[in-house]
Amino acid sequence: MLKVFLFNFLFYFLFLNFALGNREDPNVSNDWGLPNSDENLQVQNIEENDLSIAWELIEAGEYEASKKLLRDLMNTNTPRPEVWNILGYIERQLQNFENSFEYYKNALSIDNEYIPAHHYIAIAYLESGDLERAKHHFDQLDLLCLFGCEEFDNLRDAIAM
Repeated sequence: MLKVFLFNFLFYFLFLNFALGNREDPNVSNDWGLPNSDENLQVQNIEENDLSIAWELIEAGEYEASKKLLRDLMNTNTPRPEVWNILGYIERQLQNFENSFEYYKNALSIDNEYIPAHHYIAIAYLESGDLERAKHHFDQLDLLCLFGCEEFDNLRDAIAM
């Protein structure tokens, strides 16, 4: 009985030391010549802040200032579908449907599964009177939103009207 107790105690003691000792993940990315994840996180945070500012400008009706900010963001960093999608949204609000279609298509060329771009381009097609193309993107959303999503429900209601 004592042997079993000592064996279990030793086993759990070693297991806990191993598990607790390996909780902290050392930053070894620089040892391998990989980019520093902290720098990538900072760039991502800056981009997210710029996107938030762009949406605030849009809500204030400052479309040109928002477009300038987004174009600057688009030219300085890797292509992101969010930027193209917001530019498409601005053009749609200004009733420049041809420009908005191009921006949405650019967003989808970067990420064909980007749900907001499918949603907004379908809304733009509905607003311009092209029900068939809107239904195409509705079908894409149906595939992407297997368990349902707000964009799919919103577009379903818009097409029904």
